[in-house]
Amino acid sequence: MTAPYVDVVIACHDESRPIERAVASVFADADVRRDVRVTVVAHGLPAEPFRQRLSGMDGDVRVVSLVDGIRSAAGPFNHGLSLADGEYCAVMGSDDFLEPGAMAGWIRHARAHRPDAVIAPLRIDGQTRMPNPLVRLGRRNRLDAAKDRLFYRTAPLGLIRTATMRAMGLRMVEGLPVGEDFEFSIRLFATSSRVDLPAAPCYVIGTDARERTTHAPLPAEDVLRPLVRLLDDGVVAGLAEPHRRALAVKLIRVSVVGIARGRDRGAWRDDAEVAFVAGVLRRLIAVAPGVLTPFNRQDRRVLDGLLREPTIDRVTGDAARAASAGRRDRWLTPDVVHSLAREATLRRYLLYFLTRERKPRR
Repeated sequence: MTAPYVDVVIACHDESRPIERAVASVFADADVRRDVRVTVVAHGLPAEPFRQRLSGMDGDVRVVSLVDGIRSAAGPFNHGLSLADGEYCAVMGSDDFLEPGAMAGWIRHARAHRPDAVIAPLRIDGQTRMPNPLVRLGRRNRLDAAKDRLFYRTAPLGLIRTATMRAMGLRMVEGLPVGEDFEFSIRLFATSSRVDLPAAPCYVIGTDARERTTHAPLPAEDVLRPLVRLLDDGVVAGLAEPHRRALAVKLIRVSVVGIARGRDRGAWRDDAEVAFVAGVLRRLIAVAPGVLTPFNRQDRRVLDGLLREPTIDRVTGDAARAASAGRRDRWLTPDVVHSLAREATLRRYLLYFLTRERKPRR
């Protein structure tokens, strides 16, 4: 059989997931239907029930089974991607789906420009398009990981040139509770030759999964394990300085500040857990000196407190004060001259305003 132009891998570990919707959305565009193959990886499940459910699809579908005993999407995604022989490949969640015209738009762009990656415009089901990544105004092609804030797009959603993925040895990291795609996306965006974000319909993140994650937060050591791995393996240090700094800002903003401000007193195990978070922060500062410069006063209060006194009392107190911060502290950096730096909050707010998807007027 002739290889498809695009191999799409969908991992599914739960028979209740709306796998038919996901697969049907990939084949929704009749003009490119014959260019695409979907590989459904039944993770820890028999393949035959999925084959029966998908037997009526108008498109090339294959179902394979993977039993690895690991509760992570990394294994089935890696397995499906290892089977890909199309010029491009893609990964997709079983709860997710594509808007009509998305796959056709991605393929048209890939055929015309042949980038290493086509980033999918993204939205959550029922919401408007997400400004993520928040690229430079008017910029769509030949994006830069730092200037176009690509590291804020953690999952490699869209099209990936299969030869590029193989040449770079890109794989999801197996055995991690979260963040298995960190290194895959970072290396793809920072070191491949060309990354584009075409104007096209969206990849939609589904919200109707029956299975929910536990309400108890993971230990900070587990949440930050992918980040620590990046540091231990030299992935961050190996990037060019602008990319290293941009990645460090993102990791601190999303992971370190996210943990520090997102947990109440009862969610912390002990002061040692806070000290662990502070230690990760220090490692990021060491690999990217000056990385705290673009942070607003609200977050700097929390970050500076972690560095000076990594205790539950201090971090929860600083987080509570940060939660009630006024506009000046939310918008401005401690040294106001940096308030319009690329990664500063005020500049991001301005770009959000200029690029946000507005609801049509009645």
